[in-house]
Amino acid sequence: MDASAKPKRVAFILPHLGPGGAQRVAATAANALIELGIEMHVITILDNHPDSYALDSKVLRHRNKGSQGGAKSSKVGTPKDETLNEDQPVRRVVRTFARLSVVRRPLGAVGFAVNLTERARWLRRLIQSIRPDAVLSFLTQTNIITILATRGLGIRTIVSERNDPRLQHHRRRVVALRKLTYPWANVVTANTRGAVCAMESFIPKKNLAFLPNPLKSHVLSASVSFAEPTFITVTRLVEQKGVDVLLKAAAIAFNKVPNWHVAIIGDGTLRHELQALANKLGIATRVHWYGHVDNPIPYLKAADAFILTSRFEGSPNALLEAMACGLPPIVSDASPGPLELVGNKAGLIVPAEDVNATAEAIVALASDNELRRRLGAAALERTRIHELDNAMKIWRDLLRV
Repeated sequence: MDASAKPKRVAFILPHLGPGGAQRVAATAANALIELGIEMHVITILDNHPDSYALDSKVLRHRNKGSQGGAKSSKVGTPKDETLNEDQPVRRVVRTFARLSVVRRPLGAVGFAVNLTERARWLRRLIQSIRPDAVLSFLTQTNIITILATRGLGIRTIVSERNDPRLQHHRRRVVALRKLTYPWANVVTANTRGAVCAMESFIPKKNLAFLPNPLKSHVLSASVSFAEPTFITVTRLVEQKGVDVLLKAAAIAFNKVPNWHVAIIGDGTLRHELQALANKLGIATRVHWYGHVDNPIPYLKAADAFILTSRFEGSPNALLEAMACGLPPIVSDASPGPLELVGNKAGLIVPAEDVNATAEAIVALASDNELRRRLGAAALERTRIHELDNAMKIWRDLLRV
C-alpha cells in the first residue's frame, strides 16, 4: 500500500490511565506510534483516576471531565456540525438492552443505560471532532461504548479484549451488550490466541485478530538489590490475582527453602487483608511489599524467579516483562494467556488455586540453580515476538497506518 494512502491519525480509548495492564500497553503503543510519525490521541471516558503511565508530550490527551454527555475534552471542543442522527445507534442499543435486562433489575439497568448513553454521546462528539482514521479501544465496557459511539461514522473501529472471556465474569447486561455490539466492530482483538478462539462463538472468525502486548525497552535509571534470594510478583492486589494462594504456598515452601523471600510489586484493595494473612502464616518478615512502582524492571532484574498465581488472566505484562528479564516463571493454568507465553519449556505450570502444587514448584525452582538458568533462557527467547519493533508491525498492520 502506498504510504500516502495510509491513515495518519489514531485514537486510543480507555476507561482511565490509572494502574493496569491495558493502560500500560496503551501508553507503550501510543508512544511508539507517535515516534513513527502517526498523530496519536489518547481518550479516557472516566475522570476518577490520575494517570499512572507517562505519555509522550506529542500525544494529544483527552479526558471526560464530567458524567454528563456534554462533558468537554481538554484538547478538542464539540464540533459545530454534528450529524442529525448521531444518537440513533445509541438509542437503538439502549432499547434492545432494556428488553434484555430491565425486567430483572430495573433501577440498576436504567442507571447503567443512562451512563452508557451519556458516555457514548460524549465520545461520539469528540471522535467527530478529532476525525481519526482508526480507533482502538481497550476493555469490555469501554469497547461497547466505543462501538456505539462510532456506529455509522465510517471510522475503522478496533476493540481489544484483555482477559479470557470464558473466565472473566461480567454482569449479564454487559455480556448481552458485548454479544450484540462486538460484531459491528471492524476487528475484535485479544492479546492471547486462546481468547481469540473463545470469541468465535459470537464473532465471525475473519473479524478476529491476535494483538500482542508490546514489550517496552527500559533504560534502568536506578539499581535495586535484594539481600536474600527472592521470588517476585508484579500484580494488582485483588481477588483475580490470587496473591493469597502465593502467600499460603510460600508459607509451606519456606520450611524447605528457609533463605528465600517474596517481593510483591503492586497495590490494590486487598493489601491490608493480604498483609494480615502473611502475618497469620508466620512469614511477614519474608514478604516485602513495595506498592505500585512506575518501572518494575529494576526489581525484576534483581530477583531470582517470578511467580503469578492468578485465577484468570489475559496476557499479563508483568509475566512478559519478567520473562524478558530472563526470570524463570511459575504460573497457574487458569487461562491460556500465561500458558501461551510459557509453553512447555519456559516455566513451571501449576493448577490454579492449588496451594500444595504451587509450594512444590517454589521448592523445585529455589533448590535447582540449573533449572532456573535453563527456564530463564527459554523464557527470554519466547518474548521475541513482543519486542517493540516486532509487536508494532502487527499493530500498524491492524490499524492500517
